[in-house]
Amino acid sequence: MQVLKFGGSSVGSAEAISKVVSIVIESIKKEPTVVVVSAMSGVTDQLLMLAQSASQGNEAYKTIIQNIEQKHLDAVRLLLPIQAQSATLSLVKQTINELESNCEGLFMLKELSNRMQDRIVSFGEILSSKIIAATFESKGVKQQWIDSRLLIKTNSNYLNAVVDKELTAKTIQTYFASSENNQFDVYMAPGFIASDAEGNTTTLGRGGSDYTGAIFAAALKATALEIWTD
Repeated sequence: MQVLKFGGSSVGSAEAISKVVSIVIESIKKEPTVVVVSAMSGVTDQLLMLAQSASQGNEAYKTIIQNIEQKHLDAVRLLLPIQAQSATLSLVKQTINELESNCEGLFMLKELSNRMQDRIVSFGEILSSKIIAATFESKGVKQQWIDSRLLIKTNSNYLNAVVDKELTAKTIQTYFASSENNQFDVYMAPGFIASDAEGNTTTLGRGGSDYTGAIFAAALKATALEIWTD
């Protein structure tokens, strides 16, 4: 097993994502690969602005959501063949609807907790990783999307959570030891996000996707951890 991590600018556009997919398809000729990705370039900052705007009662938050949605829908249309688009377009819309309902809550409450900020900002990695997973699928790559929140466990120090290394290593190893999970060529994992004991979304701090890659590599005793940048 090897781990390849791609940052935001490496997955910043459909063209960049196509390069990532080519790199990974080449690398899985050697051995199965965990691919960790950041949010698409600029999306984390947009999500932070979105959370702030909504919690301040500023209706401009709706425009920010539309921009985030359009960016991801455009990526799907450019990356996937037409006949394979509908399921992923629908998935993007569902995810954006969930984001919107969270923001409506913030708009009414007029307050933004650290816990809610982590929840809002997690949508960037979830969207990018699911779109890239669908791209692998459309190219006939045997892939599985992994929810990093279920495998990487932290304390409840929102915005900059501390990883429970022992529990996390055990959770990752158990997951990959399962016969139904250990038969894929690519394991697609959102970087940066994790969860606490109550199942609330936490984040590992800015730049946390590199850390996510290292966590998977250490737990799986990977042959290599590669941090890719454009």
